[in-house]
Amino acid sequence: NIELPTESDLAQLAPEKKRPDLERNMAEVQTKAQEFKEDKARGLKAPVFAPAGQSTQMIVGATATPDQEVLKTSSTLYRKYGLRRVYYSAFSPIPHADHRLPGQSPPLVREHRLYQADWLLRFYGYDVTEIVSDQHPNLELEIDPKTAWAIRNAAFFPVDVNRASREQLLRIPGIGVGTVDKLLTIRRHKKIVLQDLLKLRVAWKRAQAFTIAGDYFPSHKNKLADHLHSPGVQLECAF
Repeated sequence: NIELPTESDLAQLAPEKKRPDLERNMAEVQTKAQEFKEDKARGLKAPVFAPAGQSTQMIVGATATPDQEVLKTSSTLYRKYGLRRVYYSAFSPIPHADHRLPGQSPPLVREHRLYQADWLLRFYGYDVTEIVSDQHPNLELEIDPKTAWAIRNAAFFPVDVNRASREQLLRIPGIGVGTVDKLLTIRRHKKIVLQDLLKLRVAWKRAQAFTIAGDYFPSHKNKLADHLHSPGVQLECAF
């Protein structure tokens, strides 16, 4: 496990671990897994190597490192070593711990938001710079990162589900990858209307401000955006 997102974090809390060594091990696993696939493609018998792929874990909140650095590290590992998954674990203090460790855990919702951002990187075509920035290095806790991006990029919306590309549809809050693929299939045969979206169980509370359908056009986008920014908004898991 890579354990911590930056080399300075490792030097501070786990000096026995070196980032270059960890990445070298990941590269070796990636190479061996690729060799196995090539041997199998040639019809050769070879022992199964890492059938579930590589994964790693990062502790969140043990240092002051912001989400921006956490996600940059994850993005790099996915790109360079083809990791299947990065797991995020909120730091949990224990009695009589090392004085360098914080005395309390980060908000659990931070871990949840990192997982949501991770999905945006892996399945929705987002770049780290679209999710967090130097000006806003941490994810918003009140709303999910996809909705946060939509509010910051209001000019991109509303998106017409009958005309938009797959990449554009994936940007609509409340609509997931599977639903997007279903929409692309349905609209080959008919015009998509609001009832179709509801039947597909789109998270309409979030999608309605950013979506155009055959019989629907949003009229209160700004009002809804203000509501989504309010501290009392309920946390939701679906994208």
